[in-house]
Amino acid sequence: MYRTILTPSGKIIYRNDAKHIFKEVDAIATDVDGTLIDITDSYNKAICETVNFFLKKLIDLTIPEKTIREVTQKLRLTGGFNNDWDTTYTIIMGVLAKLDTDTLAYITRSLRNSCIPENPIITVKKLDYNESLRRILDFADSRGHKSIEEGLQRVLEPVKYEYLKQIRRFLGYPDKLDNSLLASIFDELYYGSELYTKITGRPPLLNVKHGLMENEKVIVEKDTLQFLKAKVKGKLGITTGRSRIATEFILGDLLDRFFHKEALIFIEDILRREGNIDPSIVLKPSPYTLKLCLKALSPYTMALYIGDSAEDAIMVQRVNSEGERVVFIGVYRYTIDPERAIKTFMELNAIAIIPTINELEYLMEGSL
Repeated sequence: MYRTILTPSGKIIYRNDAKHIFKEVDAIATDVDGTLIDITDSYNKAICETVNFFLKKLIDLTIPEKTIREVTQKLRLTGGFNNDWDTTYTIIMGVLAKLDTDTLAYITRSLRNSCIPENPIITVKKLDYNESLRRILDFADSRGHKSIEEGLQRVLEPVKYEYLKQIRRFLGYPDKLDNSLLASIFDELYYGSELYTKITGRPPLLNVKHGLMENEKVIVEKDTLQFLKAKVKGKLGITTGRSRIATEFILGDLLDRFFHKEALIFIEDILRREGNIDPSIVLKPSPYTLKLCLKALSPYTMALYIGDSAEDAIMVQRVNSEGERVVFIGVYRYTIDPERAIKTFMELNAIAIIPTINELEYLMEGSL
């Protein structure tokens, strides 16, 4: 079913029917993180720093960044953790679930609303968090944090689960979403304090002069965007979980120069703007935002969506079940575990799998 080409950039894997399908493609939409922009030291690092910020405050413990990144990748491959707030929350709860009941009780008695403790509440010198995180990964599926909640409730004693619920209320997530303490710390680490306040209208909780966003690098080349725009006659869009301001900060004028302005869909902005909307309606792998993008690109015969996660592939499957005609290409170079990502994309029936978006021209110019 799949064939492989070895190139200087890495292997290109494609389905036998790819050449025929690419001839029909007249609209393209793309993800941003890991596709247009390298987030290795920004969003991925923000997950690590936010997890350890709360673990340090609650139990005076931090866990290796390598462990957090490995768990992050495995969660993403379930198709339910495209939102990094969800991933951060899940890892924190996974570690805390290993604590004994007395320790959890002490922590919950010490918490006060959403006030960040000045000093660690308690010192936990030794904790087998690896076992607990493995159990969390067993719970995880395409429903995201809901699958984690169900799993914890199923295996924990009721009193222990109740203590974890109280810690969840302290974190404010997912009930308060972007207004939660967890999301606020994450966003301030990512944006930096000044931009965080500009975006949210809330005073900073930390003092972050340089946000992790500044570590990001552009993956996509201008020549690639020029080719894609010409290939689909301007029907080039974006569906991404990040905000417009974070995207513009890195891509600059590339957004206005190459993309259809009505086909730029930023999920974080939708969640902030529509405060009462159910996040599950909007977040990937829901087809909601891709449908908005495709509507702006219509009419089209066959659309192509490019992304780096299982959520992206599942989103394409779901939008097709609602009557659209879209094929998915997975990019793997900037994932945490490229070989595992390739395997997952094949399992999800991607039309092709390429190192980066810059190899797309090779596929679409009849080189197969």
